[in-house]
Amino acid sequence: MNNNKNDKWLIKHNATKYEIQENGYFKITGSIPSQDDIYEIAMNHDLKINEKIFDVIYEIIGGVDFEEIIVKLQNFFKRKMGKEVKISYSESSSELVMTNSSLTIPISSKNSGTLGSVTILGRFTIDEALGFLAFYDSFVSVVEGLIISYRLEQLLKSALDTVFVTLNKRVRLDEDELKTMQKIALTISEHEHLNLEEVELALRTVNVGFVGIRDDLFERIRAGVISKEDYQEFLKHVDYGYEILKDMEAPTFIIDACLYHHEFINGSGPMGLKEKEIPKLALIVGFAEHVVLLKWEESELEGKYPDYYLELLKRLRGDLS
Repeated sequence: MNNNKNDKWLIKHNATKYEIQENGYFKITGSIPSQDDIYEIAMNHDLKINEKIFDVIYEIIGGVDFEEIIVKLQNFFKRKMGKEVKISYSESSSELVMTNSSLTIPISSKNSGTLGSVTILGRFTIDEALGFLAFYDSFVSVVEGLIISYRLEQLLKSALDTVFVTLNKRVRLDEDELKTMQKIALTISEHEHLNLEEVELALRTVNVGFVGIRDDLFERIRAGVISKEDYQEFLKHVDYGYEILKDMEAPTFIIDACLYHHEFINGSGPMGLKEKEIPKLALIVGFAEHVVLLKWEESELEGKYPDYYLELLKRLRGDLS
């Protein structure tokens, strides 16, 4: 460690720089050091490592997504370290920069390469920063899988959005009809306290099997002259969609919504499911589809869906007129 006239020390170790001042200011830049590097630096320069931060692994190891990890981290810093912090994740890569007021850490692993960066805003000491770096590999091992899953989910959504636009041109639904279908599904879903993001995703994906339906069938559907045979042909899109979504490894709630969105509570659907046997999301999406795409009248819907669906539909039609 070199002491200069400004009471500042600069430690260079491999590809990492540690700038430390007597007033407590520090700045760490460069490459992520190994855990062995951190302990060597601490031993050689009489620095402490705050190992309390290692306990965060027990907090975050059960996280199901990155948003939950962020909440768990913030709670840990507040409860165990007495710090109010704000944590954000960026998909853009960033260099390692750790100071008293922020820790910006690139997320990188041998298996996946660079996966973005995490920034923690708060008040930190050099021993806490060294503790986080010593804990880095464990932290990355937990969040790596969650970040990859998040990116795959976004990729899936993007792909399905493209399919959704293409299919609706074939089905000949216009923008107003799509908005009406969405309004119906979201209104009932709010009543049922469902996750509205999942509902919107389901609306865009359950009919991916339309790719296997002939154009002339959609023409008869739009003209309101669909026969019982046509309806049975139309229902084949459920099986087509299931095969596509299964191969895409879509989330279970999407696959279930696809499989069961033409089931009715009275058991008259293609698989004969009744009442609570039908996932709520599937029932809601199916209702919106029968109202908007298939243009079923109230008499055709009665008994097949809960009565309050029809009551909400009446109110919505008043709002939409």
